[in-house]
Amino acid sequence: MPLELSVGPPRLALNQGHCFLVTDEDGQVRWPSEKGLYNADTRLVSSWRIYANGEEWDLLSAANVAYYAARVFLANRTLATEAGVIEEGALGLVVSRTLGGGLHEDIDLTNHAGHAIRFNLEIAIRSDFADLFEVKTGRIVRRGRIATEWSPRAARQTTSYVNGDFRRALVIKVRNAGSNAVYANGRISFDIRLEAGEAWHACLLYEFHDGDKPRRPP
Repeated sequence: MPLELSVGPPRLALNQGHCFLVTDEDGQVRWPSEKGLYNADTRLVSSWRIYANGEEWDLLSAANVAYYAARVFLANRTLATEAGVIEEGALGLVVSRTLGGGLHEDIDLTNHAGHAIRFNLEIAIRSDFADLFEVKTGRIVRRGRIATEWSPRAARQTTSYVNGDFRRALVIKVRNAGSNAVYANGRISFDIRLEAGEAWHACLLYEFHDGDKPRRPP
């Protein structure tokens, strides 16, 4: 009987201790799927998407640089903005991730166009706090309460899950950003203004809270 081989869609996987992150090849997590960010058998991130003026990005390349780190290179699609059209491929976006304790995420943009540009960069992050084994079986039962809060002064998103004595939380802090972070409609967004050849950077630091024990990112 011939051996039957099947190959799934490309993906990126990071792991460190009790934490692991599995994404699509372009670094995103599209819901519904088994992918996401897990700590201690609980899924802390069930969806992670990044947009430019509401449009998706196109993958250029992606690879693991270590078992706990990966880098993804993306480019924009044609964008219609108030300041004019941004041509396809004029923006380079690099998402770099390092997992260790928590998750450190670097977002880097470069304007390769020959003119100034302005657009809205949005990052949509959702958490379902599902049990790993429920995710694998596809039978996810929501038992507790999930709440999300945004602190404008601290540029911090806190999503918590409570089910009796079982408590988990994901805290995402925006640091070293080239423009102010705002939060609306479940998305962290930035008003990006770049001159020709100019670059922009932001860090997202993910803390995992297991009860009162935080796991901080590198």
